[in-house]
Amino acid sequence: SEKVISAGPLHLPTEFKDDPSSIPVGDLIMFNAKDRHDAINFCENAPNAHEGLYKDMRVHFYNTLDITGKFVSEDRLSEMPCSDMQEALEYWGYPTADDQTPWLNF
Repeated sequence: SEKVISAGPLHLPTEFKDDPSSIPVGDLIMFNAKDRHDAINFCENAPNAHEGLYKDMRVHFYNTLDITGKFVSEDRLSEMPCSDMQEALEYWGYPTADDQTPWLNF
């Protein structure tokens, strides 16, 4: 999907990286969504969910700032404002316009 930023398996913690007892216990999928409803809809319609690979799924808000500044949201746990981030990114030459970041357009 063009919404996915990063995805990969979650493993049981072990002392060594190549320990065979570190079995996968789930997946972490980071993706852009317009709102919570859109995020839940995305998860429920994922192929892995349709195939019954997950016992349960959880959706957590994590994105207080993306790399383009297009989806900046205020961090509810911080007193620092984020609202001017897109302007700063544009100033420093980062792509923020829809035609520059088609993989983030909804």
